[in-house]
Amino acid sequence: FAEAMAFPIIPCNLCGSRDYAVIATRDRWLNPLTNVICTHCGLIRVDPMPTDAELDRYYSDHYRLHYQSTPEPTPKSIARGARTAVSRVARLSRLIPQGGRILDIGAGGGEFLGEAKRHGFEVEGVEPSIGFARYAERTYGVKVHIAPLNKIDFGDRKFDLVHSFHVFEHLRDPFASMRLVHSLLKPGGYFYVAVPDMAERRTPTGMFHFAHVHGFTYETLRMMAEKAGFEWVPRETPRAVEGAAQVFRRAESSRLDWFRFPEHAAALQ
Repeated sequence: FAEAMAFPIIPCNLCGSRDYAVIATRDRWLNPLTNVICTHCGLIRVDPMPTDAELDRYYSDHYRLHYQSTPEPTPKSIARGARTAVSRVARLSRLIPQGGRILDIGAGGGEFLGEAKRHGFEVEGVEPSIGFARYAERTYGVKVHIAPLNKIDFGDRKFDLVHSFHVFEHLRDPFASMRLVHSLLKPGGYFYVAVPDMAERRTPTGMFHFAHVHGFTYETLRMMAEKAGFEWVPRETPRAVEGAAQVFRRAESSRLDWFRFPEHAAALQ
């Protein structure tokens, strides 16, 4: 991401403020990496921010090798993904019609898609890593788009559920992606989004990773979703179990009072 060094500070993706404070200068492996927090809303991001072209190139060619040391899923990662997919499909299937249409953003090796398909849902995924996408297609017989979400033509297809597990922290413009998700959902459709909860930092650098260009908490994720046109669905399990993972329902308009946690930034620093 060296090319990004020439770019100036950008406005906060949630609230638009340019006021930041540095909260970390090293990543979890103690490599140099600066993260800043918006002092107005509490959204965290890396500084400088990589360009779209850099991120697209990284996620299509390098991410899985750097993060998991393999171009395809390993038996260990498949087993782990399958275990968590079972519980998420069981929970989310209660929200949408039997046989409904599901889109999985960041499909990985396809464990969630495979489990949802087994339950009778019509599924397709988005996964920029070629090896993982091809594995999902041949293993589960599902369609996986090998491209960034904003470069896929879905035609007139609308979804009952959009599922995203640890993806939005990787996006340069997560708010625009939430607005795109909103446009892909049927009226009243559901959006499940899980991200690492930066409020759970156990060490000074443990939550920081060069692939995580934004850092969310429960509060900033909820505010961004409500600003993007979603209604929060009260969680069925305690926050301690799921961290920042939340379910939202597509509303017809954004909440004007989305800035519901004005003290959050100060409390998080």
